[in-house]
Amino acid sequence: MRPLLPRERRLVAVGMLIAAVAVAWLAIVGPVVGGFYDRAAERRQLQATVQRNQRLMAALPAWRAVALAQRASTARFAISAPSEQIATETLKERLQHIAADEGFSVTAIEGLPADASAGTVKIRADMELSLPQLCESLRRVETEGAYVIVDYLSISADRALATGRLSPMAARLELSAAYRPARPRAS
Repeated sequence: MRPLLPRERRLVAVGMLIAAVAVAWLAIVGPVVGGFYDRAAERRQLQATVQRNQRLMAALPAWRAVALAQRASTARFAISAPSEQIATETLKERLQHIAADEGFSVTAIEGLPADASAGTVKIRADMELSLPQLCESLRRVETEGAYVIVDYLSISADRALATGRLSPMAARLELSAAYRPARPRAS
């Protein structure tokens, strides 16, 4: 091997210097600078989390007010009773109360089996009433108290057809309502 010329030595020295700088960059400066970028990204993420949490905490009073309003309006959505039988009786009493107010008679009323897993109660009622009484009682059943679903309605006006005059109609009505077990109140 022949000795290197001064020009070649300079090129080798410059190459070794570039390699040393590259190794120093990759071994020391790169991780330090990368750490700064990683910590800055983590800091931005933490700031976003803190801001989101502050917004959530600021909204807590509003969420509490909504929860209280919902708790106060649960009676609009489900019949609250200690047992399913009492909820069924409550629904029967509601229909009988409407019948008494509207002036028609309920000839028969009975509880029907309902899907207990769905939390509903059902009743069937046979009634004798006029068309305006039927319309008003259906309106009241659907708008007063806990929400009720009219599952079935059958109207028979055979007597009016036979006599040729207006007379009370026979109607069969099946209602269902959501049922929620009443929680005992803490004293």
